[in-house]
Amino acid sequence: MQLPGLADLTPLGQGGFATVYRARQVQLGRDVAVKVDNRVLQTERDRRRFLREAHAAARLSGHPHVVSVHDADFTPQGTPYLVMELCTGGSLADLVRRGGPLPAERVRQLGVQLADALAAAHAEGVLHRDIKPGNILLDRYGTVKLADFGLAALLDAEGGSTVTRDALSPGYAPPEAFAMARPTPAADVYALAATLYDLLAGRPPRPVPWPVESFDHLGEVLRSPVPPVAGTPLDLHEALVRALTPDIAYRTPSAARLRDELKGIAGGAPAPAPLAFFPDRSPDPNPGPSPNPGPDPNPGPGSDPRTGPLVHAHPYPPSGPEPARHPRPGPAPATKRKPWSLVAAAGLAVVVALGAWWWTTRGPATGNAAAPPTAPTTGDTAPPRLEVCGTGYCVAEPTCYHGINSIGGQAATARRAGDCSIPHYWEAFAGGWLSGAIPLVDNDELVAAPEVRGVCTAEAMKANTRPTVDTSTWEITAVAFGEGGRNYFHCFAKDPESGETTTSAFGTAGP
Repeated sequence: MQLPGLADLTPLGQGGFATVYRARQVQLGRDVAVKVDNRVLQTERDRRRFLREAHAAARLSGHPHVVSVHDADFTPQGTPYLVMELCTGGSLADLVRRGGPLPAERVRQLGVQLADALAAAHAEGVLHRDIKPGNILLDRYGTVKLADFGLAALLDAEGGSTVTRDALSPGYAPPEAFAMARPTPAADVYALAATLYDLLAGRPPRPVPWPVESFDHLGEVLRSPVPPVAGTPLDLHEALVRALTPDIAYRTPSAARLRDELKGIAGGAPAPAPLAFFPDRSPDPNPGPSPNPGPDPNPGPGSDPRTGPLVHAHPYPPSGPEPARHPRPGPAPATKRKPWSLVAAAGLAVVVALGAWWWTTRGPATGNAAAPPTAPTTGDTAPPRLEVCGTGYCVAEPTCYHGINSIGGQAATARRAGDCSIPHYWEAFAGGWLSGAIPLVDNDELVAAPEVRGVCTAEAMKANTRPTVDTSTWEITAVAFGEGGRNYFHCFAKDPESGETTTSAFGTAGP
């Protein structure tokens, strides 16, 4: 294989979707790792998303526990590849395979380092989506580094999902991933906790047979308690259990919280054996040490009559004496299952069924559909930093933004630069009010919504461009914001060739 600037490509390993090579970066005279995916990205949208993920991953390269990304491009055949830091110490999966589970204090230290790396990624709007021991590498100094940032966009290429494309790592994926839900930072938190548990126990906390045997069996596995590992301090075990809660509403809410919890653990008594596990079907009056109280876990009508919803399990009693309560019945006697053929088609059928059940038990979805576009009315207040103009609302003064954070299942966000002389990627040129809640979609989907697409147009951009600037080839997108009880959006644009800039193309001032 020939790739520009690289020589002596030698295969190091091959997985289901990619081959990793060792290569020499000619210009700098250093050895690098090159991960070449075997999927061809057919659409320009998918190619842009891959490069955007790679650019975001490159911004993480200064973190001591993230594998640095040096370059990203496409082979002559159209397959994407990443040029990365070469880590010669193997993976944590190799380490455990050779020497067995790691000591609890070592796992705690690794957890602090990796959770900090994950928190930095989430702050940049980057999801990992496949954290597992095999994706955590050791450099030549023995430092752990989270690898494969920048590849998340490939999991959704051409609309495919992580499940239907067999890119799911079942033992480390959260329950919502089996329902083909949109990925979130909470899914990464779950996967990291499952990885740390594996380092302690030598196996995942809830080993999922794949392909799954049946819908019943999958539900049982995903709701099963997490058994303590002998010799593990209770505080460490409970921190992992909170991060492994099946219900996302009760799970440790962020990688930063998990990092801080692991930092505060100073050892102590080992975890006791778990109590008998009963799936909750009613609100618990004493829900335990959840750091992120969420909505009522009892969804009422719509719950699966056989398994109930995926709710927060309470394997430990609250501190102090157990309050008197009526005994709850144990699980119903097991009925004989009809095992499905253990093939990928059966696994996919179960996943689709679980997906339908998962979403029907979540309650009404938040409204993501945009309302019809509305024009400014006389006397209506303009959205922040905008004013009424010939095309609707346009920027009142140069308004610039740093990179856009786009995380699946959440609304895209962007941080405004103090002024446009500060290096930035995006500039606002127009905008408008939203008629309802901010849609929980990324910026590419928001700009295509009916309420937005008629405002964030090339015509509006041209009308608001200063005469000395040519914006005819600029990219257009949109990001929504909230202020004073109302929601609005700004139309963003940037020159795809320039990267960061310190000038402004829109507004009445600036060079």
